[in-house]
Amino acid sequence: MKPLHAQISEYIMTKIQSGEWPVGHMLPTELELCEQFGISRSSVRTAMMSLVNDGYLKRVKGKGTFVTNPMRLEDTTIFIESFAEEMHRHGKEISNEIIEFRVMRGEDAVCRALQLPEGSNVLKLSRLRYCKDSFDDGPIVLNTSYFTMKYSFLQNYDFSNVSVHKAMAENGLYRKYVEKHIGAVTLDSRSSRLMGVENQSLALSMISTTYDSDNDLFEYCVSLYPASRNEFILKFRL
Repeated sequence: MKPLHAQISEYIMTKIQSGEWPVGHMLPTELELCEQFGISRSSVRTAMMSLVNDGYLKRVKGKGTFVTNPMRLEDTTIFIESFAEEMHRHGKEISNEIIEFRVMRGEDAVCRALQLPEGSNVLKLSRLRYCKDSFDDGPIVLNTSYFTMKYSFLQNYDFSNVSVHKAMAENGLYRKYVEKHIGAVTLDSRSSRLMGVENQSLALSMISTTYDSDNDLFEYCVSLYPASRNEFILKFRL
C-alpha cells in the first residue's frame, strides 16, 4: 500500500488531470484535507509540497494553494547528468573507490536536508569516482551521499561496481526528480588529500536532494569536482 502522502498526491493529480480542478482553482486547505481523509497534517503538507515542486501547484501567502501550469523543465532547467550517466554517454567506463559505507547518526544538517527528526539514523556512502582510462590522473569527483533508512537494503550491495540506480531498480524504485544547487568552494584538507590535489584547491560543489518514485525524499548528496580535472559545458535551447 502506498504511503498516505502519495495517495493524497494521486487524489489531487486525478482532480487536475480530469479537469475538475482547472488552472487557478484553489485547493481545500490542509486542515480540510486532513478532516476529509482522516490523516495527519504532515502527510497532507508533504503531498502538496511534492506537487508544488513538480510545478502543478503554487502557494500564495495569505491566500491558499492553487492549481498552476507545470513548467516544461526541458525548456527552463539546465540538467547536469549524474557522473555515471555522463561517462556512459561518452563511452567511458567508471571506477569507484568506497571511502565509507555505514549506518550512522545523522548530523543536524543532514537530518534537516532529509526532513528527518534530529538524531535519526542514516546510511552514509562516500565514494571517489574515476574514469578507468585515466585512473592515474586521479578521481574526478568525491560523492558523499546520505540515504534514509527506507533504503537500508542498499547495504546489501557493493557500490564499487554497482550503481545506486541499479540497486533501486532491482527493488522496484527509481529516482523521480532531483533538485541541485551548484556553487564554488575551496577543498578542505581531508577532501584535498583524498582527491590528491593541493589543499584549498578550487572545486565545483553540487548539493542535491532526490525524491523517489513514491515521492519520498530519500537522498542528500554532496559532490565535489576539482576545477583542475573537470569542465562543464552547458547547452541552451533557444
